[in-house]
Amino acid sequence: MAITWTKLPFKARSEAEFSQMLTEWLSSVFYDVLPAKGYEVREEQIYTAFRMARALSDGTVLMAEAGPGTGKTFAYLLPAVCYARLKGAPVVVASASGVLQAQLANPEGDIATLSRLLELDIDARAAADPTEYICEIKMQRGEPERPPEGWDEFRRWAELTGSGARTEVPHIADDVWEQLAWDPSLPCDTCHKRGHCHVMAARRHYREAPDLVVCDHKLFSRDLLTRAERLDAGQVPLLPAYSAVIFDEGHHLPETWQRVQGHMLESKRLDQTLGRIEDMLERPGPLRNAAMARRVAAAFFRAVTAATEPGEGKRDVRRGETELAAASAMDAALAKLQDDLVTEEAMSEGLPLELDLRIYQVRMDEVRDGLRLFRSPDAIVWVQGDETWAVPRKPLSLFGKGRLQAAMPAIFSSATLEPEYQARVLQIGQMQQSRVGVPFDLGEQTLVYQPASAGDAISRTVDVLKASGGRALVLLRSLAEVRRYKAALEGLTLPWRLLFEGEGERGAQLEAFRADITSVLFGATFWEGVDVPGEALSCVIIPQLPMPEHDPLIRERREQADAAGADPFGAVDLPEMLLKLRQGAGRLIRTASDRGVLALLDRSFVDEEGADDVEAALPEDAERTADLKRVTSFLQQAE
Repeated sequence: MAITWTKLPFKARSEAEFSQMLTEWLSSVFYDVLPAKGYEVREEQIYTAFRMARALSDGTVLMAEAGPGTGKTFAYLLPAVCYARLKGAPVVVASASGVLQAQLANPEGDIATLSRLLELDIDARAAADPTEYICEIKMQRGEPERPPEGWDEFRRWAELTGSGARTEVPHIADDVWEQLAWDPSLPCDTCHKRGHCHVMAARRHYREAPDLVVCDHKLFSRDLLTRAERLDAGQVPLLPAYSAVIFDEGHHLPETWQRVQGHMLESKRLDQTLGRIEDMLERPGPLRNAAMARRVAAAFFRAVTAATEPGEGKRDVRRGETELAAASAMDAALAKLQDDLVTEEAMSEGLPLELDLRIYQVRMDEVRDGLRLFRSPDAIVWVQGDETWAVPRKPLSLFGKGRLQAAMPAIFSSATLEPEYQARVLQIGQMQQSRVGVPFDLGEQTLVYQPASAGDAISRTVDVLKASGGRALVLLRSLAEVRRYKAALEGLTLPWRLLFEGEGERGAQLEAFRADITSVLFGATFWEGVDVPGEALSCVIIPQLPMPEHDPLIRERREQADAAGADPFGAVDLPEMLLKLRQGAGRLIRTASDRGVLALLDRSFVDEEGADDVEAALPEDAERTADLKRVTSFLQQAE
């Protein structure tokens, strides 16, 4: 009997025929249909789409690297939609951030554009964590005893909103949002809007998506880690059953996957929670225990701060007897407080107080889980801002029992991937690889400047800026380095506007950089996600290779590589650095009409291990020069 899939954009009578017809249809779309609508034919895009289609049909893991400007989003969306319709289950597209998720799923995003161009009627829906919606049970409560700043505005919005989604009020602070946010400890079975609340409406909406479910890496990871447990408990998983997964910007997944398996302790939030518990208790014994828990918690975070290495970003915590004892004392104090909360809940049955007591018991459980991992020798611990993180040294593999099954197609898509490294970190056994460059002539459009000898990085940077006439993005390794450059350059009389990361909101700084053609932007987090075509970004300057520094996760991977008999530099440091270097170099040429200079000033890698890999990360056919006059003349040719 012939098999038919009525919503496929082509006819196929079997799964084998589906694979052949999908390839033919993709050829027609990329070579004929889209060019007729004003899109360029990009062989790199077409090859990538073919490889992704094959990976879906074969049920394999594919690491697909496609340079900036390739159009990799269209390349994976088209075969994904067809595969979802073949299997009768959506494909999950997990992006690295909410910004990328919005670019895919908003009304003017890539999915809507593709659906309109090809008349595919793609039904794609965005999925967010339940805690990103307000809770009807909390809405029934009165005003908090100590309303946080911004409460009145937030409450008015909550009474009028149709979706209840935090995306409608992105400016609301975390402590304000928490007052009405959905909480997993809430007794949903007692809610007067059970099954009809904002969380369930959102869940129903995206669970019914026939084609695509768009989420972020964090939600996908949480679903994967809790799916089996939730099913065993008779609960609905966070995401619907799916036929395949695509990780957009897949090079970010390893860290997210490891973080989701850990715990984060935030001193300010915990102090606020314990303060609220104090406010609601009346009996002397529980009140004393709440106050004691608050003092012990403060002592724990003071001990952590004292044991934290100085610096920025992720900072190591030295866990000695003092810190472990402080964690144990905090755990004991919270356990005693939990006993009190259980008693208080029983005494408050049917009262509004019962709900808060139940919520806080679950929150204490989460904190105590974090403390147990903090005390474990199998944990990596660091401080980042106000957050203390504890994550397992050896996270679970992505594939395995209760997680992704071997036959589940999984595609990693990014402009930069180090496939073997990614596979090793995520413990992926077998995979396919696909790699294409950009659809531009980098040999003609790019000049690579490399000084002939070592020298002072800051003065060399100024020399390049003089040759380029500003118009440059300077990529540095840390915010401390940004400040060092600022201090050194402020004393000079330079003819361009200098923008330093940290002096303003990141997006606003990028807009100022785009608008002021000769300006120079110095930053430590602009290695990716920056798209500034045209003259404003005519030069990317990389004073020093972005070797990974002060990152506990990277350090742990080094130690594991060493224990396995591998060279830590070649197994960890080099691939991490190359990922970032190629991301940074990719900021330069964004369109076929761009022309620019990539200035790599670090000469420390010459004649060292990895030198060939560094050279391979730079545009292959581009002219190399050590002459600054050539930098000037090359850019003048574009004017």
